[in-house]
Amino acid sequence: MSNDYDRIRTGIEFMTAYVSGNDLMTAYVVERRREDPKAAETLMDGSAALCALLLRKMAKDTGQTEHAILQELARGIHRHEQKSDD
Repeated sequence: MSNDYDRIRTGIEFMTAYVSGNDLMTAYVVERRREDPKAAETLMDGSAALCALLLRKMAKDTGQTEHAILQELARGIHRHEQKSDD
């Protein structure tokens, strides 16, 4: 990818397909693979860039460190998994 803007835009496209449901996600990934043999790498890179941007924004907005936010997310996921097992 050429720059952060392109990387983040790719992440937004990928996550838009993700939240739109499995059928759209599958179609999006198939189309991207047709266009670019390295699509999986590009999509992972774009998703990581988008996550990093959102994490920095959350840290700025909340005054927490990025590490603290990640720990909070991990604890929340753990609690959710524990409830799902019950």
